[in-house]
Amino acid sequence: MNRLARLWTELCARTDYESCRRPRAARFRLDTIHGLLERLQNPHLTVPSIHVAGSKGKGTVSHFLERGLRAAGFRTGLYTSPHLSDWRERIRVDGSFAPDEHLADAFQAVLEASDGEETFFDLLTAAAILTFQASGCDIMILETGLGGRFDSTNILKPMASAVTSIELEHVDVLGPDLASIAFEKAGIFKPEATLWCGRNIPENAMKVLSEQAALCDGHLHIPTTGAAAAAGFEHPQAHMRDNFALADAVLATLPKPFAKSAEFLRNLAPQPGALALPGRWERRLLPDGRSVILDVAHSANSLASVLQAFRRSYPNQKRGVILALRDDKDPQELADSLSERVGPHPLGEQWWTAPAGDHPRSADPVRIAACLGATALEGVALPADPEVLLVTGSTYLVGAVRPQTEAPSNP
Repeated sequence: MNRLARLWTELCARTDYESCRRPRAARFRLDTIHGLLERLQNPHLTVPSIHVAGSKGKGTVSHFLERGLRAAGFRTGLYTSPHLSDWRERIRVDGSFAPDEHLADAFQAVLEASDGEETFFDLLTAAAILTFQASGCDIMILETGLGGRFDSTNILKPMASAVTSIELEHVDVLGPDLASIAFEKAGIFKPEATLWCGRNIPENAMKVLSEQAALCDGHLHIPTTGAAAAAGFEHPQAHMRDNFALADAVLATLPKPFAKSAEFLRNLAPQPGALALPGRWERRLLPDGRSVILDVAHSANSLASVLQAFRRSYPNQKRGVILALRDDKDPQELADSLSERVGPHPLGEQWWTAPAGDHPRSADPVRIAACLGATALEGVALPADPEVLLVTGSTYLVGAVRPQTEAPSNP
């Protein structure tokens, strides 16, 4: 085992709220990572930053921000979670995995500075920031892991903070309603940062975001319509166009010289594949030549969107949907919501449910299947009957399926 692999294994031994079964709110606090960063000489204050939270779209917006900044010539650091196939996806420098030496040095530093109280995500966040500092990044974009107020990433003094969307999710940690969830997400709003939110946020959640922005002596900005169309960014899902508009607006209002990055993002928009993202409406091929769409949608709104796009894009093919959920989702509530939004399964469309990869918090496929009128699979499998498949509902399911596919020669 090389040095980096050994240190990663040591890091993973710490409490990980992405996968543990016990109540995940038990140790959410910021004093541990603040103490850790102080012992590391506060590297988070040495690199300009952008902070992104949201129920859905935060990873996409973070990637779009990074691509615009990188295209403008800035050396970028990007921190996202979870990963699909390789943990190194979480910490990227200039669009690629961070150098192994920098990662190993950062892991070593955070483990040596740890007082034993930090979680896995505390340590990984600190290591990412150290890596960006060592790699000479001009700017770093950090996506929250969960919520915002008590997320490990909420130690930044960012130039801009953006909340992409508010939906009912992670109620065991974030609260039972949209207003509570909005309050937690708005915890990333900071004085002196430009404050943004996405379009189509429910009114009661928007009220909370606006109130929290005002407490930071800031105005809450919302991107205007038409930015994606004006830039030539086409996508079968409307929320992806909204994500582009938000990233474009955030970049355009950054301090100089970073603001020029908006123009570079717009220049990328019409180029085929330039803004394609793994696991977000990603078309891949199975070994037998069939197409499979991979999408990490996991909320009612995003699942409805991907289903509508799937049916519009493949109206005449025999379609199949494979879905997994985590155990914090109510499958009957989701089934009712999807039925209301997109109607019953059309003729010629079959549904299966599967485990969420090997995640310990995977929901029971049999229970999900009973609610969704689907057939439960014992493991992650790709049925042979459909001509085209959609794999969705869980990042971990998408991550398990993706290695079984390959990129098409003409995406």
